[in-house]
Amino acid sequence: MPVGNRSGIVLVVVLFFALLLASTVATFARIALIDHMIVRNRDARARAEALARGGIRLATALLLEDKLVESQGDLKLDHREDLWARVSGAPIAFEDGSTLRLDIEDVGARLNLNAVVVFDDAGNPDPKTTELLTRLIDKAIQEIPLPEADKQYDPAELAANLIDYIDEDPLRQRGGPEDEAYQQRDPPARPANRPLLTVDELRRVEGFDAQAVDSLRPYVTVYPFVDGGGINPNTAPPHVLALLFFDDEVELRLADEGTIRSILAIRAEGGFVCGEEQSAEGCTPIRSLVTNAIFPEPDYTSDVFTVTALATVGDVARRVEAVLDRSDGAAPRLLSWRVL
Repeated sequence: MPVGNRSGIVLVVVLFFALLLASTVATFARIALIDHMIVRNRDARARAEALARGGIRLATALLLEDKLVESQGDLKLDHREDLWARVSGAPIAFEDGSTLRLDIEDVGARLNLNAVVVFDDAGNPDPKTTELLTRLIDKAIQEIPLPEADKQYDPAELAANLIDYIDEDPLRQRGGPEDEAYQQRDPPARPANRPLLTVDELRRVEGFDAQAVDSLRPYVTVYPFVDGGGINPNTAPPHVLALLFFDDEVELRLADEGTIRSILAIRAEGGFVCGEEQSAEGCTPIRSLVTNAIFPEPDYTSDVFTVTALATVGDVARRVEAVLDRSDGAAPRLLSWRVL
């Protein structure tokens, strides 16, 4: 073989191996970069979760401090001027660029479904229970972003189904066994016959679907499970204040716009709405705003709070949602915990 041909073959072989080496180096570099990014994101995720968990601890400390302050004063109210409320929603920035946001909410800022479902000595639901549930469900369904023709819900029927799910009676409000519709499911189920444990549990109630539950979510809570649970007029947002339910000496009705504006005006001026037994400076008695007793009776202070801690480290965010019970100041209880 001529020398020139042999030189050409050697050059081709050298070029081939040079390209192979370059490709191998590029592959290893890409793998190393990916591994570095995975490790960095894993580290950022761990740091973000630790920061979010620390946020729950911080919120617990703020709530316990507030309880201590309340125990030493005459005015025992939870309101939007409390330290925990002022911290809520304000991002906290750290030197390394990470951030933490705490959202703390008194459960009285929403209507407690377990407090609404009340029974008499014979086990029958209070008429106010059925009426308020029906109006609440109707109000929430009206806000579902669907054409009216597509909203195939009967608020009165859903209210009855919810009562059946919670009560201990095996019979439906409208007659027949409660279990019938549940036994037809796959797998078969039964009504809980106890208070609701989560808002999402509404999905198990006959007739409630994801859209109906999501429409109710901004209005309701299930805490506390027993004892108390009325709306706190000092922390509830306007759409929940609209659920204040009372007898105006003509009929049972929900609070009108004028009542809601009056409560918001008192809060805007730094005052508070108080119960009949409270008479501290800055207090406006609820009876001066609303005729007759509200159902369920308002709670002006709470020991149960929902806390969401959102931590961001770089491009990674972690969220921890918790429900805290501070009734025992020495040992606050964790009622719910979820990491997202």
